Amino acid sequence: MHKEKMEKWEKMNNFPLHVVTTNVNEVVPIHTHDFIEIVFFAKGSAVHSIFHGNNKLRYSVMQGDCFAILPKEKHSFEDGHAAYYYNIIFSQELVLNELKDLKVLDTWSKLFGNKEFSERSKFHLGWQEREEMNALIGRLINELSRKAAGYKIYARALLIEILFIILRCSPKKMLVSESSVKSNFSLIQVISDMEKYPEKNYNLTDMAKKANMCVSGFTKKFRNLLGVSPMEYLLSLRVEKAEQKLLKSTMSVYEISEQCGFYDINYFIKVFRRFRNTTPARYRRSFR
Repeated sequence: MHKEKMEKWEKMNNFPLHVVTTNVNEVVPIHTHDFIEIVFFAKGSAVHSIFHGNNKLRYSVMQGDCFAILPKEKHSFEDGHAAYYYNIIFSQELVLNELKDLKVLDTWSKLFGNKEFSERSKFHLGWQEREEMNALIGRLINELSRKAAGYKIYARALLIEILFIILRCSPKKMLVSESSVKSNFSLIQVISDMEKYPEKNYNLTDMAKKANMCVSGFTKKFRNLLGVSPMEYLLSLRVEKAEQKLLKSTMSVYEISEQCGFYDINYFIKVFRRFRNTTPARYRRSFR
């Protein structure tokens, strides 16, 4: 079993913070490390395994998922499907000493607390949070690479921003049964389609059929995986897409409504107000 040490990465940056990118084409073998690792899945899906003595827990992870691996935890990845993720690694002392003020957030213990072996949580980021994460991680990689004046201070600040994005999301309990892992790939493919094309027409019967499940089983597993019903998640994706168009385009609210899968502008305004506590027009004015 491979054991990774912080000193290997610390030598590269003269600082106990580093970012590694990984593709899971087949297997990332069992390993441990003496540092904390934040995993952010940017693309695809895989199966993550945690080991404790003779016990092994397997659960599915997918694009948008974030979770922490603590020092000395044995883990591995397998069954990758176009999987690409970031490993943000840093020393335990950095968390205990310099980032300790973040412990006031209720979700801190879900990310960094001592975990029961049978209780694992993850944070699933929406599209907007993923874009922010990708941008922040890119800037962090750049800072650690360039080592410009004051880069350590800026790198800490970027890490804090990254942690804030994660910790302000609602943690979800991971499904850890073997049967759940085997059936989750088809479900994740459906979710991936929804995330790529939220404007398309979807119904529960077709989605369940594509996931090789009955409607009730599909709805239950979907809720267990993401914490909301399929149609509620679809609405949230459409609102996120509408947000981006409101901020980055000059299209009318009516045009945006149609391009995001809302074919009744009054319903679009109603849904947008429910998710964002304001109308699309006011949202555009506020953030511009």
